[in-house]
Amino acid sequence: MRVRPADPALVGQEAEQSAVRDTDPVSRTAPPQRRTELTPMSTGTTRVSPAAAVWSDHDAVRRSGHANHFAEHGFTVIPGLLDPEEVAECAAELDRLDTGWRDLPNVRVIGKRNPLAPSYDLEDLPGADGEPVVRKITGFTALSPVLERSLVRHPDLLEVLHQVLGPRVELYRDALMFKHAGVGQEKPWHQDAVYWPFRPMSLVSAMITVDRCTPDNGCLQVVPGSHREVVAHAKVDWELQVDQRECARRAVYVPLEPGDCLVFHSLILHASEHNRSTVDRRLAITSYSPGGLEILDEEIDSPVLISERVG
Repeated sequence: MRVRPADPALVGQEAEQSAVRDTDPVSRTAPPQRRTELTPMSTGTTRVSPAAAVWSDHDAVRRSGHANHFAEHGFTVIPGLLDPEEVAECAAELDRLDTGWRDLPNVRVIGKRNPLAPSYDLEDLPGADGEPVVRKITGFTALSPVLERSLVRHPDLLEVLHQVLGPRVELYRDALMFKHAGVGQEKPWHQDAVYWPFRPMSLVSAMITVDRCTPDNGCLQVVPGSHREVVAHAKVDWELQVDQRECARRAVYVPLEPGDCLVFHSLILHASEHNRSTVDRRLAITSYSPGGLEILDEEIDSPVLISERVG
């Protein structure tokens, strides 16, 4: 896998200036349950450091194919999944939902729920005008047919999901992440599967961007190959997280252009930094199951079938 060192001049500039398949860990057999013990982080500190390298090896994806690259590294990238017109349509819908979040319930107070039910969450910091800033809106499929068509059921996305998941693709959750300029907070290092009540830990997520995602405005960092093990997490400030110092040694940025899609395993270690820039970093994250998994929490609704291939 080719990476290049992160440009120190880029990390801190405004974002608009940047411009062999093995044993499949998403099969119905669980990946090796090795555990890496990491020191819990202390509170009140920046928990996500800049990555030392930037992933840019699209040629490797083209050579090996999405399924093989995903199996080896825990992620793959679909460049230009959405065309400019689709990006513009999605951006307009995100603007609409961004201004209408007060009509939704707060995710922090409604308790256990169907993860596809609409809700909102706010940033810890207010905007420059002192008003609350929306961080996340869940359940967007129920709020926008446009977003459902482009961000959940896009045929080119489903093609790649079938390659890594198999004949059945079920939607577990859908969320819009806004990470607004200047106030979009960091997300510490973690593995999604540790939060989720499924065994084996075989879910896959798709991150589709509306804005350019760069190191400066908080593009995702990942630890390639970390999807093969379950890492011990500690609960800190209501979040499950691991020691960023260990992750930072192996982390790479995965920058994306508007309309690109990052597909990643629910066990890959990932994080994002605070949005230091003057531009937003808006995107959608949808998570999918191959079906047939054990659900450990009987109060959680089962994932919804959206695509199935027979024969």
